Amino acid sequence: MKHNLLKIRDIIFQSARDADFEINIEDVRIDKTKTIEHGHFACNIAMLLAGKVGGNPREVAERIISKIDSDVIEKTEVAGPGFINIWVEQKFYTTECQFVTQDITKYLEESFEDIKKGTMVIDTSHPNVAKPMGVHHLLSTVIGDSIKKIYKRLGYKVVNDNYLGDWGTQFGKLIYAIRTWGDMNVIEKNPIPELLKLYVKFHDESEKDSKLDDFGRAEFKKLEDGDKENKELWKFIVKKSLDEFEKIYSRLNIKFDVINGESFYEDKMGEILDYGRKEGIIVDGEGGSWIIMPDEPEDVPVLVRKSDGATLYATRDLARIKYWEKTWHPDLMVNVVDVAQEFYFNQLFFAESKLKLTNAKNVHVSFGRMQFKDAKMSTRKGNIILLEEVLNESEERAFELAKGKGLDLTGDEAKELARIMGIGAIKYNILSQSRTTNIIFDWDKVLSFEGNSAPYLMYTITRAKSVMRKSDLDEIDAADYKFSELSDSEISVIIQLMTYPNVVNHSAEEFKPNHIANYLYELAQCFNSFYNSNPIIKAESEDVRKSRLLLVASVIKVMEDGLALLGIEIPEKM
Repeated sequence: MKHNLLKIRDIIFQSARDADFEINIEDVRIDKTKTIEHGHFACNIAMLLAGKVGGNPREVAERIISKIDSDVIEKTEVAGPGFINIWVEQKFYTTECQFVTQDITKYLEESFEDIKKGTMVIDTSHPNVAKPMGVHHLLSTVIGDSIKKIYKRLGYKVVNDNYLGDWGTQFGKLIYAIRTWGDMNVIEKNPIPELLKLYVKFHDESEKDSKLDDFGRAEFKKLEDGDKENKELWKFIVKKSLDEFEKIYSRLNIKFDVINGESFYEDKMGEILDYGRKEGIIVDGEGGSWIIMPDEPEDVPVLVRKSDGATLYATRDLARIKYWEKTWHPDLMVNVVDVAQEFYFNQLFFAESKLKLTNAKNVHVSFGRMQFKDAKMSTRKGNIILLEEVLNESEERAFELAKGKGLDLTGDEAKELARIMGIGAIKYNILSQSRTTNIIFDWDKVLSFEGNSAPYLMYTITRAKSVMRKSDLDEIDAADYKFSELSDSEISVIIQLMTYPNVVNHSAEEFKPNHIANYLYELAQCFNSFYNSNPIIKAESEDVRKSRLLLVASVIKVMEDGLALLGIEIPEKM
């Protein structure tokens, strides 16, 4: 069964066909009007068709609307150069909002039934073992988690992998540093900071004595060859790192289906290299290295094995792609990695296509860097801004904000609100901005009850939930109610509700959660305008009261769903 804008799209499509126009349903686009005085929705299909048949757009539009035969559309008119403006019947809105309120999951499943689905494997977060997570890890972690949730909402099977940096020469250097300067008792008490200190000390000392680099390489060679002591020490490093990472992921409420680091693919590269050599895809490069030649002479070859026989990150990535294909047979492989790696992924995907490792579509979801308006954070040159420090500060600032607002909360309630608001504010700050630009971090905007922020959205939804509590109803109870005579502010809210499935689909297509974030902000603005101008509990009649409670319940369901897709919790009260 078709819902929301899909229902209206199908009506216009059929009307155009009945008017003897040849048309693809994908060409019929329904958009909100800028103001409801000009209709609830608009369609520009007449202008598109007029361009194809050489007719007058307004005449084409008149032919289309003359064929409309549906109780969903109340009236239409031709506007401007040939737009079809559409007013929708109140009964249709009633049925739609009743369904949203009763079972939004099923409502969205039916809304997305025409979308081709499949399996997606997505790599997100991927911190380096033995180092603390920095604030820069937030972007891949949070953006990737939201993309995962959005695709699940569309009906995809999604596998979220965390491709840890847990292999390479740096571990030989760290093992040497532990053995030379480390104290295991000290490391046990505070593992990640101590391991980082030792790693930094190795580099400081190697600048004085270049032989240390050879010692580090030798220790890693022993690790590669399966040396028992080095293997045990490496396992210890990985475990302690994962324990620390899990603390951060738990605070962010982010989970992974699989955590396979680079080391997992060490025994899976040989098969790919042997195949590439046998097929003549991998050829000799300079100094005995192995490369994949580009199709264009001016492009750079892809290096897959160094002249000393060592493999590279790209070699392990190729093994990862083959493993993903063999294990999950995905339709879509997604890598959420910053824009600095764009050239690398172009090369990787070229190499993968030459080696025919998968039929899946490989996508690099890139994002810009995080920039800080706070001078204290932005001027820490050369020093990592610890993610844990940022989360702590956000919760502390949220707590002070709640106290400053004089919210009626107990001590425990205020702490819980600070946690939800602090973490949610950081996530929303990232997800409400387009990932393709640098993301600006400004504490004053991140934690504000005004403007496009998590606290503003949280306040809006808790306000709506408060209305339902005062009415002695759960949201689902309102699914039996019907819309009465609707004011303009109520219609504006309903129109926004109808566009939600389109926004979710659009976010998936572009891998951009900011479309959902900005949609929720606009919905919150519409709802608050309605709330401030219309009595709900004390409405002028019982029919109007029920009508407005159905609207409130629908807003709650959509905002809950949208915030869940962003990975943001909602407080009980504010």
